[in-house]
Amino acid sequence: SSDSSSYSSSSSSSSSYSSSYTEPKRYSMDSQVQPRVEILRCSRCAKCVETIVTSRGGEDASSSGMVKFGHNLYYCDRCARMVGYK
Repeated sequence: SSDSSSYSSSSSSSSSYSSSYTEPKRYSMDSQVQPRVEILRCSRCAKCVETIVTSRGGEDASSSGMVKFGHNLYYCDRCARMVGYK
C-alpha cells in the first residue's frame, strides 16, 4: 500500500505541473496578433522579399517593394512595371 501512496503523490505533482503549464499556452494564442515575418515571392521572376506583416491586409506589400495582384500573389516593382501594374 505504501507503494501505491507514493505513486498517487507523484501523479498529483504531475497534474499540478500540467495545470501550471496551461498559462504560457494561452498566452501564445493571444500573441498571434503580433507582427510576423512573411516571405513575398514575385510570381514572374521568383524574387523573394521578407516583410513584416502587422495586419491581415496586404498593405505591407507596397512598402516592401512588391505589388499585390491577388490572394498571396505578388509582383516585384520591376516586373509590375513590365506587366503594366505600375
